[in-house]
Amino acid sequence: MESVTKKLTAQQRVMAKKSHDSLELAIAKSETPTVIISLEKQNVELPRDAANLLVDILSKMANGDSVALTSIEEEMTTQEAADLLQVSRPHLVKLLDTGKIPSKKVGSHRRVKRTDVLKYESDLKEIRRKGLEFLAKEAQEMGLGY
Repeated sequence: MESVTKKLTAQQRVMAKKSHDSLELAIAKSETPTVIISLEKQNVELPRDAANLLVDILSKMANGDSVALTSIEEEMTTQEAADLLQVSRPHLVKLLDTGKIPSKKVGSHRRVKRTDVLKYESDLKEIRRKGLEFLAKEAQEMGLGY
């Protein structure tokens, strides 16, 4: 399940900025593994990682950005995975068929884990980075001025 913020008003952005600054300062001063937030006379204990995530969310909201929060282990449809990678669904299906991205069948439909799609994207970026470094090195050795 995904949760997405809507466009914020200027007043909401100011409130998000103040909340961000206050929470970030409170977390920085604390050395405990948890953060306690007081809400209407009731304390809520959060893991430090959750509080840091909340700081990041508030920062984006203060900048007027929309924020989407989703579980990393979430299973996606092939269209959702294709949209995430910014490729066509038929191309994604080829990646699934060749085993480059693991998938499973649910009835007649395929499902892919978000983590597997993100890993494929990360691996692809690394391959591209290495290729560009190789080309740049070759160009320098050949004196092409790159």
